[in-house]
Amino acid sequence: MKIANCPSCGAPVVFRSAVSIYAICEFCRSTLLRCGEDLQNLGRMADLLEDASPIQIGSAGVFSGERFAVVGRIQLQHQSGIWNEWHILFDEGGSGWLSEAGGEYVVSSLTAVSEPLPAFETLSPEMPVTLAGRNFRVTDLESARCIAGQGELPFKVDAGYDVNTADLRGDDRFVTLDYSETPPLVFVGQPTPFAELKLANLKAPHDPSSDGTPLIKVRAFNCPHCASPLAVHSAAIESVACDSCGSVIGIDNENVRLLARAAQTLRETPWLPLGSKGALHGVKWEAIGFLRRKTVSDGIDYLWSETLLFNAQQGFAWLTEYRGHWNFVRILSQPPSVGRGQKKFRFKREEFNLFSRAKAEVTYVVGEFYWRVAVGETAQVDDYISPPLMLSREVTEKEATWSQGEYLDAEELRAAFKVGEPAPKQSGVYANQPNLLVERHRGVCRLFWKLAALATVLQLFFHFVLASHLIFRQQIVLSPQNEEGARTTHEFVLKSRARALLVRHSTDVDNNWLSLTTTLIEKNSGEAYQGAQEIGYYKGVDDGESWSEGNRSDEIVFKGIPAGSYTLAVEHELGPDKRDAVIDTIEVVRDPAGWSNYVLALIFLAVFPLFSRWRRNAFEARRWSESGGDSDAGSESAGDEG
Repeated sequence: MKIANCPSCGAPVVFRSAVSIYAICEFCRSTLLRCGEDLQNLGRMADLLEDASPIQIGSAGVFSGERFAVVGRIQLQHQSGIWNEWHILFDEGGSGWLSEAGGEYVVSSLTAVSEPLPAFETLSPEMPVTLAGRNFRVTDLESARCIAGQGELPFKVDAGYDVNTADLRGDDRFVTLDYSETPPLVFVGQPTPFAELKLANLKAPHDPSSDGTPLIKVRAFNCPHCASPLAVHSAAIESVACDSCGSVIGIDNENVRLLARAAQTLRETPWLPLGSKGALHGVKWEAIGFLRRKTVSDGIDYLWSETLLFNAQQGFAWLTEYRGHWNFVRILSQPPSVGRGQKKFRFKREEFNLFSRAKAEVTYVVGEFYWRVAVGETAQVDDYISPPLMLSREVTEKEATWSQGEYLDAEELRAAFKVGEPAPKQSGVYANQPNLLVERHRGVCRLFWKLAALATVLQLFFHFVLASHLIFRQQIVLSPQNEEGARTTHEFVLKSRARALLVRHSTDVDNNWLSLTTTLIEKNSGEAYQGAQEIGYYKGVDDGESWSEGNRSDEIVFKGIPAGSYTLAVEHELGPDKRDAVIDTIEVVRDPAGWSNYVLALIFLAVFPLFSRWRRNAFEARRWSESGGDSDAGSESAGDEG
């Protein structure tokens, strides 16, 4: 960490990141440019621009189980900043390169290819390229200049040289096409986390001050547009934003020139203060930069914020915030291969659906960044979601990057960074906000099926085991000739009071109707119970198709029947459609199981999963109502067990 005093207000300004481009004073909002330890060295081709990288000549590490040592480096500068290429020698005698840019480390080596390579001018971000039978996509195009060399190198640097480079990614491979020679050089490598390199003998702090913190020199100058005081510090800073008039000024070999007028009139204090430190996912991070971006849809501005986090070994991460919803975001070293406009794809066993496509523009910036960020900078952004994850593709004229965001609870973030202020209030449903109602709905469905199974078991138990059994059965003939009188059945006995008696009439009526009046009579007391019903059944053939309607059977239930000897008296009337006699099979069932109660119980239980499903789908509808992608994917992504 390096500390300097702001030349405008004297407040301390801390450079926390090894590859920071610039810093903005948190007190007076002056933007301060880092230009190396000694500003007098600016623009001298053979001098290294000090970037405070932890790696140095003599550092050693391990890659794929083989030890290596750093023996040299070249430093390249492009429009947005600088990066290092460290020349490494392996113990087995081979050599390679360890590139260090934007917090990502890639170990690569020169590789011969047989197929012709495309011209640099024909390449564009996301363009597919096939090398050695493997598919890659262009992710970055740079026109850079080698500005310095150090240590042992496999070629001569002298005063530097210009080079066009194209970075390609495919699966777990990283390819750089170096157009400094003809045919181009091909370097094939693999992104590797800093911790896996097991680097040792890293650079120690130098030029310590009295308190042990290195200081860097600062020089102030005036804005060429409004004459307000500005300053630069050191190390790879590429621009200064004037706090007074909003102009963006670039530094070039001791000369200050006006690059562009920015409309940066917004003054914001980040909810997560710059310099805040906290641990997320087991890594200690520090907030070093803050910017605001926007998209425009139907004339409406949609604004969100992004906070840059830094860790010396893990590199960079982002915290994004929109309407109180937070995401923890990391750049993907192994991005998916997805065509432009593709609606959905699978990545690491998860299905992602296109949520939105829009052009994002930077509207405000404060703090330190690893590239020359500018107000007005734009990128085409495609967001794909599989809650709680989001994959975002950002494409500019020269670069295509993928990042993965994971939804983060605001209170968890507040506790991690010990922020005293309440978190911004949440509004609406965010793109990858987890739908907690999905799991709740699954739980309700699981409970429904358990209760439904229990109700079914109880119903069958009551029907077949407890009380329901047949106590009487008799057939009688119902003819049109004896409709005036009642037919009486044989006697049957109830030894104890019956909760209910079910009398079932099963007939062979055909293309006719039958009206029945059934009277249950106790032989000794003469007490009677009566019920009426109508049975009808019709069938036929129309246009070669058979049809039928009605039912040949019906039943009636008598409640609370005391013990005794009973007979049934049946009066009937046959319809005029068919005057044939009807055979009626009468059955009496004691204490039948009530299926209607069982059905009502199932209907009552089904209300809860239906309501839970409606709530879950309503949440998804709110999510996809703001989507600019495929809203039909909303219902598919929820999923349930109901």
